[in-house]
Amino acid sequence: MQGQAFFELIGPLVFLAFAFGFLEIRRHMPQFASAGLLALSYLLRACGYGADYFRAEMPADFAIFAAIVPFLGAGVAFGAGILRLYRVPVPWAVYGICVAVILAAVSWFRFVDDSVVARVIVMNGAAAAALAYLAVAIRSGIRRRIDRFLQILFIVNAGQFVLRTAAMLWLEGHLLTEANYAGSLTGSSLRFSIVVATVAIVATLFAIYGMEIVATLTRNSHTDPLTGVLNRRGFDAAVSRLQARHRPGASGHGFVLADIDGFKSINDRFGHDVGDTVIARVARILQGAARENDIVARWGGEEFAILVADGGEGMARLYAESVRVVVEDLELECLQGASVTISFGVAGWRHGETLREVGKRADDALYDAKTSGRNRVCVATERSPQASGAVA
Repeated sequence: MQGQAFFELIGPLVFLAFAFGFLEIRRHMPQFASAGLLALSYLLRACGYGADYFRAEMPADFAIFAAIVPFLGAGVAFGAGILRLYRVPVPWAVYGICVAVILAAVSWFRFVDDSVVARVIVMNGAAAAALAYLAVAIRSGIRRRIDRFLQILFIVNAGQFVLRTAAMLWLEGHLLTEANYAGSLTGSSLRFSIVVATVAIVATLFAIYGMEIVATLTRNSHTDPLTGVLNRRGFDAAVSRLQARHRPGASGHGFVLADIDGFKSINDRFGHDVGDTVIARVARILQGAARENDIVARWGGEEFAILVADGGEGMARLYAESVRVVVEDLELECLQGASVTISFGVAGWRHGETLREVGKRADDALYDAKTSGRNRVCVATERSPQASGAVA
């Protein structure tokens, strides 16, 4: 009995530790609202286990609901947390109806047709159904092996709730009463299976959150905060990934450097806030004109770099010209009628050429665009660039 009491006491402490872990994730990474729901779930489970531990000290009717209500709340919070994690809408109304139905069933099998067996079937069946639903609901968000593993854990645990309950009730269902349930094989096996399932699921969830945190930090370190496009580090990493999967025989890439004309005068005349607005708007235009595999980055200041994937020099020039026309027609209220133009330097990325080398040729072409009138696209050649577009 002392061992059993020790196990029953350890359960709430384990759940409290898990709740604290998820709460720390939520505190340090506020964007993970799902972690807050999971923390609430395990806090409620700890409360439910605590109530179960002190069941003998409470009136029988109160003890039943003191344990069941927290467990139901924990189930709802857990389901909502998992769905939020996988960006699936939470069916709050359905959850509310299910909780009401379960409470009604438990009440019936306590006050009208008192049956411990029926209450065990209701609660374990509800747990199995909830886990099976989650396994189905997250299928559209499964992208990694660990996501698949979590789905399998949900299915396995849903199955064990059904099979274990059936086996235990077959062995001792006719002996169960309110007085002996807490110490019965059915009650003990339920608590044990919940703890084991929880440890497996929580370990997997912590691994998933760890991967999400690493991805978020990497994404933040590779993204320009003002414009939302890649920064130079992110551009280098994206280009490396593109080159690694570049198909032999595919067309070469096109490299474009873009620079907002007269940007210093915009800052001097209207202030840096307006300058930031112009940079962000131009970045959105550049990103909007890019294809799925093209890479857009803020190269520094008011300068941007664009890799036109598998497009070569010709596609890169068309891209630059289309953006130049859009920017030329851009009207921003903060500029009080002043216009914005942009110049481009374009170079085809030759086989065996490094990023630094193609960048140097594009930069030379951009210099020619600037010195020959601005608001134009210049294409790098062996000796002299070709220009197109209107003179600023």
